[in-house]
Amino acid sequence: MQELKILSLELESKILQLIEKNKELKRKNKEYKIKNKEQRQLIEHLEIKIKHQAEQIVKLKLSEELATKSSNTDVKLKINELVREIDKCICLLNE
Repeated sequence: MQELKILSLELESKILQLIEKNKELKRKNKEYKIKNKEQRQLIEHLEIKIKHQAEQIVKLKLSEELATKSSNTDVKLKINELVREIDKCICLLNE
């Protein structure tokens, strides 16, 4: 009978330990979810920034080319090329 009581107390102790461990893991999981959300927001912000900078680069390159090229046909060809690239990007986004 005494052994059963000891086993019961040990079992109760282990169950309490497991409950505490479960609470700790839930707390850590919540922290990781918050950190994950913050990281995703940061990534989204940086992707937007990269997109804007890429657009700025395209504009600067176009303005450089327009400044160096004097032929209207060259300018028209470059504009048509850019329009085709934009159309390709739009098609990829729509997929």
